[in-house]
Amino acid sequence: MATSEYSNCQTPLSPSIYAKRSPGDIEEGRHVYRPGGFHPVYVGDIYHDRYEVLSKLGYGAYSTVWLARDTQRQKRDSSEFIALKVLSAECYGAEKDLFEREILTHLKNGNPKQVGYDQICHLVDDFEHKGPNGTHVCLVFELIGESLRSFGGWFPESMIPESVMRRFTIQLLLALDYAHDHNVIHTDIQPSNIFVKMRDYTLIESGYLVKELMPHQEKNEERYTVVPSRSFRRYYFNITDNFSHFDIVLGDWGVSSWADKHLTEKIQPVALRAPEVLIEAPWDATTDFWNLGAVLLELFCAVRMFSGEVPPDGHYELKQHLTEIVDLFGPVPKAFTGERLSRYRPIGF
Repeated sequence: MATSEYSNCQTPLSPSIYAKRSPGDIEEGRHVYRPGGFHPVYVGDIYHDRYEVLSKLGYGAYSTVWLARDTQRQKRDSSEFIALKVLSAECYGAEKDLFEREILTHLKNGNPKQVGYDQICHLVDDFEHKGPNGTHVCLVFELIGESLRSFGGWFPESMIPESVMRRFTIQLLLALDYAHDHNVIHTDIQPSNIFVKMRDYTLIESGYLVKELMPHQEKNEERYTVVPSRSFRRYYFNITDNFSHFDIVLGDWGVSSWADKHLTEKIQPVALRAPEVLIEAPWDATTDFWNLGAVLLELFCAVRMFSGEVPPDGHYELKQHLTEIVDLFGPVPKAFTGERLSRYRPIGF
């Protein structure tokens, strides 16, 4: 839901959506609110005649995410509160659409009893909304807690205990097994896309909405004012809960691909890219496992497996990244092919 410390994988959207931010911008910035860009969302807005916006949860490169109440659900029903993701108008209907809505629908329509189904952050509803900046695809998700990017903060030295990490690792492998079995590749596994499941929905009403108040918004303003997200991390479980019983889901399928139809060839956060992606070789679902392995090491040991950073200024170089991989794992198999391969044979590629 939020931006990541990693360099993001590339998307096929128009470069204009990533225009340079202005000094003083907060979160997604004002520059994205323009024709073809983001939709201005206000607390109190009703979407699809049922979803009432309550608070801002986060934002990303091409969307904002909001806590909303499903007015067609009974009060105190666990599904009363949902997460509403409002995509930029450029995500669909432009030169190359994302696959997110179609892939999420496909994953949701699988067998709920299949192992791994419960470890996917599933789509609840989807619809289109017309606004001043275009038509926006809106995705409704089951509500989830914080991401693993911040979850470690509950523990000494921000280290998630081994027993908890073991449980989470198994669940992530099950999520990938389910996705791959349904011809889907995530392509963007990182701590900010792995979420802890909700455990106590009553804290939304009694805690979050009372203590994490949104700034006042003026709907008649000439230019939309971006409001800051309100942290949800203290309001999805009781402090007496046993962390070893927590569950996770794999979320943010925004740049996911079909196994036989790729959204883009340059996938994954740069520091987490599989070797075949780095050298522009053909890749498949196995890249998700490389990606996951690097993430797990970071979460468990607070060590980044590879950086590609070159002294003295720490800038990124592909050659350095590949050298780090060879130093750890040895030469790449001779069967490997790729556009950049011949350039890096001297270092073991």
